[in-house]
Amino acid sequence: MKAMIDKTFTPDSGINVNLKLVNMGTLLPATLSGEGPDVAMQIGNDLPVNFAMRNSAVDLTQFSDYRTVEQEFRESAIVPYAYDSGVYALPETQTFNMLFYRKDVLEELGLEVPQNWEDVEALLAILSKNHMEFGMPIVTQANMQGVNIPPNSQYATMLLQNGGAFYRNDDKESDLDSRIGIETFKRWTEFYTDYKLEREYDFANRFRTGQMPIGLTDYTMYNQLSVFAPEIRGLWGFVPVPGTVQADGTLNRDVPGGGSAVMMLESAKDQNAAWEFMKWWTSTPIQAEFGREMEGLMGAAARYPTANIKALDSLPWPAEDYANLKAQFETVKGIPEVPGGYFTGRHLFNAFYKTVVGQVEARESIMDYTQYIQDEIRVKRNEFGLP
Repeated sequence: MKAMIDKTFTPDSGINVNLKLVNMGTLLPATLSGEGPDVAMQIGNDLPVNFAMRNSAVDLTQFSDYRTVEQEFRESAIVPYAYDSGVYALPETQTFNMLFYRKDVLEELGLEVPQNWEDVEALLAILSKNHMEFGMPIVTQANMQGVNIPPNSQYATMLLQNGGAFYRNDDKESDLDSRIGIETFKRWTEFYTDYKLEREYDFANRFRTGQMPIGLTDYTMYNQLSVFAPEIRGLWGFVPVPGTVQADGTLNRDVPGGGSAVMMLESAKDQNAAWEFMKWWTSTPIQAEFGREMEGLMGAAARYPTANIKALDSLPWPAEDYANLKAQFETVKGIPEVPGGYFTGRHLFNAFYKTVVGQVEARESIMDYTQYIQDEIRVKRNEFGLP
């Protein structure tokens, strides 16, 4: 990154950039003490809106060429950074789940790749008889204190495919206690109560040995498997996630997106220079070059999940795999960040364990915990003087 800045950005723009590698936990204290950066890169989805509601991030829509820059990304990539008619970050990376499967194992068992959740349920019985497992996205606690837990991607997938949403009433209330929210939660937990799926596991290892020949996980797992499991090269693939059958017979394969962003802080002394740097960094040629350089240095394990549409097209994906990736990319949906929204992932996790481990009825669990989410959103809206 530093080499690219020195080679192209500074000579062309005349703007010097001081790049520092820091622990992201220091961003908030540094900003509060007036020592913060002008631009923060590779930050989580939740930070831009949390800084924006505290008037600490710059609304990028104020720049005259913002709408042109926005065209370089899918709309779903912008959603988590939009707040109160402004946008407070540009997407750097965008990731989402794909269905990974072992071609050899499924062929041996005489199984087809599941197209919908009914197919998955039928598949689970056969896998179970053969002492094998299906991998659902891990339901795990945050790996360190104070880190946000995003809403579980499997619950989010099923919710979006059923036409549900996380928030209603202009994002002023949680929608998890709606009929769709409750039914989706019930079906999600049944995979663990009725089919006894694993909640935590090492997907790469179990996939490699064939113990878990099929599973849903972030598409960047492709990079790891390419390097980590050379002995099964050519014996596996990935395809779009199973869908939900709609009333007209079509399949809805919506899936939630995650990723990282680059944000300008309100304390930036030269906001125009900071904007020029952000535009340069997220532009098609630079993202493509960065992706190729990373892969050149570290091999396929470092393939870069850029959010820039054209830059992703230029990365060296095998044709069949890229066609599947592109098909899933078309149905990615962004999950909005709202004041108090950090309670959503946390209490969805709590409700899940109350039902799956505590054996409390699914409807009761999700209704109870949604009340905590509603209260927190209300408190935060009052705190920031929002209607």
